[in-house]
Amino acid sequence: EYDAVITTDISSSFETWHRASAGLPSSFTQNVRRRAGSRTPLFVCMIAFEDSLPGVDVDAATFQSHDKVWFVARMCSKPGITKAAADCWTVVSTPQYAMRLIKETPMQDPITGEFIPQQTDYLETVPGAQLEKAFRQIVLQGRLRKSKTTSEIEPPLPKTIFLDAQRWGSALPAARHLTTTSKTQQVLSNVVYDFCSKTTFAPTTNQQQPPPDNNDTTTTKEEEEEVLNFVADTEQMLFQAGDMVSTYTPGFEGAALSGIDVAEYIFHNHVLPSSLSS
Repeated sequence: EYDAVITTDISSSFETWHRASAGLPSSFTQNVRRRAGSRTPLFVCMIAFEDSLPGVDVDAATFQSHDKVWFVARMCSKPGITKAAADCWTVVSTPQYAMRLIKETPMQDPITGEFIPQQTDYLETVPGAQLEKAFRQIVLQGRLRKSKTTSEIEPPLPKTIFLDAQRWGSALPAARHLTTTSKTQQVLSNVVYDFCSKTTFAPTTNQQQPPPDNNDTTTTKEEEEEVLNFVADTEQMLFQAGDMVSTYTPGFEGAALSGIDVAEYIFHNHVLPSSLSS
């Protein structure tokens, strides 16, 4: 028995069909899903080359108009990694590409409603292989250079010695301004998805809308809950934290601030009063 439960995986708010479902009361999970809004899916691929890629002098890059690749980064460029056995790169797909693949291969059986787990063979031969091919083309086109004038790289590129891919169904919250009237919104496997192309990631800012400027100082319970940097059900002592429900911009800082805020909220409103009264 626990005094309070805090969940951080947004997938825990799914109904029981999803294997990540925490089986929490629907009165709470409905509020979590409402706050989270549309989700932005991504596919992520890791590729290890046996030698360093030629003609590459950047550690990361983003692409605004590529149909599959959104972001790439060299793994050994992370702080603390001084030497790597292979040239490893992480490739992040565009949300549009991820939505196309989820529509083709859904996460939920349309007849039984059961969750369809990710299969290694599918991940390696479909999103993994497609993202690897797209990344190799980017390298050969000379698009991973600091110089604005690109020149193509002579093939062949080093051999791939490791390839893995992952479906990231709830990678990011969609742009906060998107509503049910969004033209890019899609409902796939009973999950609402949308793009996040208009989402701001940095610097981290609080996107909570200020209250209306009027003389009415009274606020409803719903209005008070919307100001919180997390979702709370104080009657059942259930809380959801993370950047999917945070009032801050998506990312690590937004998730961390949400976790800090819910911890302080529980401490000051429940732990501290209990200790003072005993």
